[in-house]
Amino acid sequence: MVESQEKSDLSLDLDFYDENLFGNEAGEDEDPEVLSSYFITKEKFNKFLSLNRSFGIVRARKGMGKSSLLSKLAFDVSKKDQNAIVISVTGADLLSFGNFESRDHLKLQNEWKKSLSARINYELGSKIGFAWTDDQMALVEASELVGYKGKNIISSLLGRIKSKNIPIEILTPSAKDPSMLLERYMIEKKDADIWLFIDDIDSTFSADEIQKARVSSFFSACRALARDIKGLNIRASVRTDVWTTIRYNEDLDKCEQYAIDINWSRTELEKIISNKILSYLNRYHSNNITKYWSVERAVDRERLISLVFMKRLRWSGGKVSPFTPIRILGAKRPRWMSQLCRLSAEAASDREMKRAGIQDVNHILSDFGRLRVNDIYKEHSHQFGELQKLVETFSKGQKRYTTEQLLHKIKSGFVERVGVDGIGKIDSENYIRPLQIAQLLYRIGFVLLRETPNPGSPPSFVDFDERPELLTDPSLDYKDCIWEVHPSYRGILGIN
Repeated sequence: MVESQEKSDLSLDLDFYDENLFGNEAGEDEDPEVLSSYFITKEKFNKFLSLNRSFGIVRARKGMGKSSLLSKLAFDVSKKDQNAIVISVTGADLLSFGNFESRDHLKLQNEWKKSLSARINYELGSKIGFAWTDDQMALVEASELVGYKGKNIISSLLGRIKSKNIPIEILTPSAKDPSMLLERYMIEKKDADIWLFIDDIDSTFSADEIQKARVSSFFSACRALARDIKGLNIRASVRTDVWTTIRYNEDLDKCEQYAIDINWSRTELEKIISNKILSYLNRYHSNNITKYWSVERAVDRERLISLVFMKRLRWSGGKVSPFTPIRILGAKRPRWMSQLCRLSAEAASDREMKRAGIQDVNHILSDFGRLRVNDIYKEHSHQFGELQKLVETFSKGQKRYTTEQLLHKIKSGFVERVGVDGIGKIDSENYIRPLQIAQLLYRIGFVLLRETPNPGSPPSFVDFDERPELLTDPSLDYKDCIWEVHPSYRGILGIN
C-alpha cells in the first residue's frame, strides 16, 4: 500500500507555470517565511548569522544568495527578539541621505555615519508615530556619534530629539504630547537592539575613483559604528569583484575578519533546488509521503527533482542526472539554476509534457543565455569597459580552444580590431598582452578549463574559484590547457 502510494505521489503532476514552484528569484522579494522554509545554511555562515556579533559582511558573485542570507537573518532576528528594530535598506536608499561625491575617505566615512543615523531616525519616527522633514531627520552629526560610544543607540537618538525640542508632527491621533511619546518609547526600548541590513551597496558601481572611495568608506563607517554604538548591529553585502577592486584601501583589511564568502558544493546546490520543490509541495500539495522526505538524503533529492525533470537526460554523449546540466548551465549559482529550472519546466508545459527533458533545456538556452550575457556585462563591465565587444568576438565561433588558439583569437579578433589604444584598463591595469584578457575571461566564468582525467571518461570543468592561479604567470605557456566557452553563453552567441 505504501509502495503504491509512493509511486502515485512520485508521479504527481505539477503546474510548471506556478511561480511558487522554484520560489522568488530575488531573495529580498521572497516572503521571509517561505524563504526560511527552503533556506539551506552551512557552518561557515554561523558567524554572519550569529546574534552576538555586531558586524558582518557577506561577499559573493551575483546570484549566489547574498540577499537571501540577509533576508533570512532579518527574519530570524524578528522572530527571536520581538523588541528589536529591524531595518532593511539598499545602498540607493542611503545615498539620498547624504552627499557622497568626495574622494576623501574620512569625509565619506562621516557622511555615511550621518546617513545611517538619519535612516535609523526615520525608522524610529515611523515606529513611534512621528513625521519629520528631511532636515529634522539629519539629527545626528558625525562628531556627536562619538558621544554615544558605549550607550544604547535608541536611547541616545531619542534623547537627542527630546533635549533639542525638535518640532515633530504627531501621526498617532491619540497622542498629544511628543515628549511623553518619546519618554514612553525610550523606557520600553531601553535595552532594545537595532539591526540594520544593507543590500546592494554596489549596485551602480563603476570603478572610478569616487565610486571606489564611496564604497570602501561605507564598510569602514559600518565597522566603526557597530564597534562604538551599543545595541547597533549591521550586516551588509558586496559583490566579490567589487571588494577586490576597492581593497586598495588599507582600512578594509580590518574588515576582513568580519567577512564571509558564499560558495556552494555540488551537494549543497542540489539541496537548494530540491528543497525549493519540497517546500512548494509542503505548502501546496501536502501529502503523507513527501512530508517525510528530506533533502539530506540523496535519494529524496533525486525524487524531488524527478517531479520536474525526466530521471535521466542525454548530456555529453551519455545519460546523466538532470541536476548535472542544471548545475553546469547555471554556473553553480542558485539564482541562475532556479531560472533554468523554471524556463525548462515552462517549455515542457508548452509541449504538454509532464516532465522536462533535454529538448526543453536546449529550447530555452537562447533566452537563458541572453540573461546570462546581460548579467556578466552588469557584473563585470567595471573591470573592463570593452567587455561586450570582447564577448562578441567569440560569436559564431568554436567552443573549444587550446591556450595558443585562445590567445590568437583574442589578439586577432579583439585587440587588432579595437586597437591597443582602445582597449583601456583591465582591472585598473594597463593592457600589455592577450594573456591578461584570457585571464579576465577565465575569472568571470566566460571560459572554463576542460580536463579529461582518463581517455574515454567524461570531461570535467574547472572554474576560477577552484584554480585561481591559472593564466596569471606570463612566463608559463599553459600549452596543455584546453578551454571551453561556458555552455550557458553558447546559444545566444551562436557557438557550436
